[in-house]
Amino acid sequence: MSKIQKLTEAFRNPDRRYAVYQIIHGGASDKTRAAYYDERWFGGIVGNVNYPMDFPDNPSIWDSAAGGIREYISRGMYTWLYDEKGYPSGTAGGYVTEMHPEYIACGLYCYDYWRKIGGPSVYRADVPGDKLWKAVLIPADGGDPIDVTHCLNERNVLYVDVPAGSFYLFMMSIRRLFDGTHATESYSEPRNYISLSDKAATEAFLACTHEKYREVLGDQFGKGVLAMFTDEPSLISWNIRKGVFPILPWLDSYPDDFETRYGYEFFKACVAVVTGRGLEVTKRRCDFWEFIADTVADGYFGTIQDWCHANGLKSSGHMLEEERLQAHVYNYGSFYRSMKRFDWPGIDQLQTETGALMNDGAIPIARFIASFADINGEHEVFTEFSDHCVRERGEIAGLDCYYGSVNWHLAMGVNNFTSYYSWNGLTKEEIAAFNHYTARSGYLLRQGCRDSKVAVFYPEAAMWDSYTPSTEARAIDHSDRTRNLDKAFVRASWDLVHRQIDFDYIDKELLCEGEIRDGKLCWKDRAYSAIVMPCARVLEEAAMEKLLQLTEAGIAVLFCEELPAKSRETGESVSAVESIRKNADNGFMYFAPTEDFGKLLDASLPTVCRTITTESETGTYQPMLLSHCRITEDGLRIVYIANMASEPYHGTLHVSGTYTETCEADSFTGEILPVSCSTENGKTTMQITVQPGEGRFFLLQN
Repeated sequence: MSKIQKLTEAFRNPDRRYAVYQIIHGGASDKTRAAYYDERWFGGIVGNVNYPMDFPDNPSIWDSAAGGIREYISRGMYTWLYDEKGYPSGTAGGYVTEMHPEYIACGLYCYDYWRKIGGPSVYRADVPGDKLWKAVLIPADGGDPIDVTHCLNERNVLYVDVPAGSFYLFMMSIRRLFDGTHATESYSEPRNYISLSDKAATEAFLACTHEKYREVLGDQFGKGVLAMFTDEPSLISWNIRKGVFPILPWLDSYPDDFETRYGYEFFKACVAVVTGRGLEVTKRRCDFWEFIADTVADGYFGTIQDWCHANGLKSSGHMLEEERLQAHVYNYGSFYRSMKRFDWPGIDQLQTETGALMNDGAIPIARFIASFADINGEHEVFTEFSDHCVRERGEIAGLDCYYGSVNWHLAMGVNNFTSYYSWNGLTKEEIAAFNHYTARSGYLLRQGCRDSKVAVFYPEAAMWDSYTPSTEARAIDHSDRTRNLDKAFVRASWDLVHRQIDFDYIDKELLCEGEIRDGKLCWKDRAYSAIVMPCARVLEEAAMEKLLQLTEAGIAVLFCEELPAKSRETGESVSAVESIRKNADNGFMYFAPTEDFGKLLDASLPTVCRTITTESETGTYQPMLLSHCRITEDGLRIVYIANMASEPYHGTLHVSGTYTETCEADSFTGEILPVSCSTENGKTTMQITVQPGEGRFFLLQN
């Protein structure tokens, strides 16, 4: 039996769990709806318990939800458990913060007085906010901040003994996070929130939610019940509306824990982050956000993941504002570190029209999130997708939008679909056919692993050094250095997408710990022949040394917009910086500004980094054509091509390698049929046509 034949039966009759899961908040208890979703061949539902006034102590709500979920399971469907009333997850509809006010998230509201203060003198100042934590004087001519908090009297007034010289007065006050934050601006309800750094708060959330589900459904965990779904948790220490003072995240344990880890006072890092003043500013800004990132990853996401693993479930969910790099900093410290604590990472996709999905002004979030599944080995990544934006216009999405969205997700690497689609205007038969199509496609894109030979570096240190907490709406930092970093990361990503180049996003850990072997950077089943470094102006010294080792081994390193300029550890230039800058555009190290990076890819990216190339009458650059290439352990090549343009694509598909059998797999019918091809110069070539919004699978074997 050939490699392709082994797939035939499973492709024709796919596992139902690969179809779409409808999200039905509070509707899990309604057994009558199970027949509706069964007839339309859904994979199952994402459901949750109802939240009455006596939540969580009313046994009937848990029994009712369990009964409904068991009805789905009895019909051959599967379920995920949604862990919140609305969003963001973490408070169980406000129960956690109402019963445990000590877990309500607070922030540091930072007041940088606009004028300089001269000394020696005594200076009087009232203090902002609810509770002053620190007041400091920052020498105007440089130097470390001086703690003057002890000058606060019993009437909450500062009488500061100002030494000789000129100083800035900087005050930080602890205040409940509410006004103008995500606590008040969500679509759910105004609700206090927890700190994601607070493991005890997360455990309280687990006790009144996850543990309750375990009591009534534990026997189905890992069987009919597959995963827990957490929705848009984030640090909310920033304003959605325009604010007055910059805000930093806060937890009472931060100062002691930070000093234990880094060996100096937490307030000095806070001053560096907000004002850019003091000593060792780069190091301190990076220390601050690294500390926050690790407490968030461990305190919330890691605590939930550990519970899921102990109970046979997968930890899943999606974040807030995945699309903007700087939002990764103030929402999580590091989006990457938190996302690594998901077994099945996910995205939120509100668009369904192909043109809107191809938004190259934002991070291609589906490709970004799918990287975590590809790198960490679970190979499951989901989307919460919908026709939300079309419905907001008062319109109904056509069936072509449903298929086009699925094809966009599949090409980017998403293979698991949870839905807020309305299904308005579609027949039972059309929905069932759509679910079979999705399941067949999802089955093929779970075979083997994505053949990514290019890695894009996630520039944490540069992000931490660049971003300054902002009072602008949505906390956007409009400084050139932060905007340039955002732009370079987005542009480098889409330059690869537009050129049908498979790639993953990697972090410093993978870069430094990956093994150089046979001219590739290897990690688990990943092997990269080129590394793209977007605006990595600040970099760990170990990472810089590793880049030099990569180029010595013949691995291409391509810098976009900026070369490394200073060390994350010291904030200074080091010998590795000088070596990189000296070697740029020599050997295997290349550099181009953001606007020319695509040209650099075309000129300098080794041909070994590309599995496929496409050609049409207009040339080789097909920016609206998406691709996804996979390889199985026995050498079967799976190539997926999706056309997001409004016009058909007629052209040539070249696949690296010489193959004896080529077929096309039709996700509509389940048929796998031969297609003609030619082989020459180590490539297999096919003539293909892909209609607008369409996705097509090609299977190639030796």
